[in-house]
Amino acid sequence: MIENQLSRWGAISRDISFDKLGPAGRIFIALHPYAYQVSSSNTGASWYSTVVHEFPVDKQGKPRIYSTIQGAIDATETGRGDIVLVGPGKWKEEAYVVNKIGIKLIGYGGRDWNGGYMVQMRPSDASTHYAFTTKLGNASSGAAFHIMSKSVEVCGFFFDGGGGYAGIYAGGGLNGCTTGYGGTVYTTENASGLYVHHCFFRGGSEGVTGLYLNGPRFGCLVENCIFERWTGAAIEIDAGNASTEFAIIRNNYFLADNGAYGIRTYGEANSVLGCTIDGNVFADRVSHAFTYAVSNSSGSTGVLSVTRNAFACANKMDLLATDYHCGNFSGTASATEVYVHEA
Repeated sequence: MIENQLSRWGAISRDISFDKLGPAGRIFIALHPYAYQVSSSNTGASWYSTVVHEFPVDKQGKPRIYSTIQGAIDATETGRGDIVLVGPGKWKEEAYVVNKIGIKLIGYGGRDWNGGYMVQMRPSDASTHYAFTTKLGNASSGAAFHIMSKSVEVCGFFFDGGGGYAGIYAGGGLNGCTTGYGGTVYTTENASGLYVHHCFFRGGSEGVTGLYLNGPRFGCLVENCIFERWTGAAIEIDAGNASTEFAIIRNNYFLADNGAYGIRTYGEANSVLGCTIDGNVFADRVSHAFTYAVSNSSGSTGVLSVTRNAFACANKMDLLATDYHCGNFSGTASATEVYVHEA
């Protein structure tokens, strides 16, 4: 199944849990030419050209190592269960994932800052941009990943949205494909089964939307991520060209930007059908406060369930009468004691 990759790839292969591979899945590597130089200049000698010769093409004649993330994604085959392993460095790309069912994008580091040895996605420095405007009117100049394919997994990335960009666009392309990669303007493909975990989404008071769920359809799961200071919403949800159904957003940390939102939905049919927001922490900061940590007030159909969240913020939930919330709590601090009560 793994085609003698262990002998060829050594420690790189051992870093991957092979149960993530599909029955016939293959591993492709995006290797940054300047992996240890994360400044904007990327100066110095490139070692990509040297390393690539140590990894010959596979027995079908296809290279396994690429100097761009997009190149590695394009080399995968849909439905085979391939993995794209992204090495450390400052990646100046906007990458498209279209018609690549079941691929996994795995970065080194991501949520855990460890100096220069991390996968930093900086779409503002990309040579080509794919802009979009969310249905709530948040205009983004592009995103690090545009995902329009089913059952994609993303983990281990540090998304830097500085300069007015987003971390991930996921959906069917209704709002995110005006000038898409490879000439794609619109696709009926969707992002059902999207799994995003252990990533750091840094807005830094410049990034627009951390994760935009533009109608990815069924079963998205977002967990164990950090979202920091996004000017629109850290996560924005709408129905796109279809629906957002049964999405689960759990065990994440949301840090406020002034006047922005943690999780916000657009009021339209099918935008939050059966979605659950569970076990997250929402926190204000010095001179920064959410307009609302969770907002579903603009008329979406369906039922939003908000459960077991901690609201360390002034403005907590703005929900419809048809939504449910239980087990949430918040604290009110004073000079002498702290009160904890249900939000």
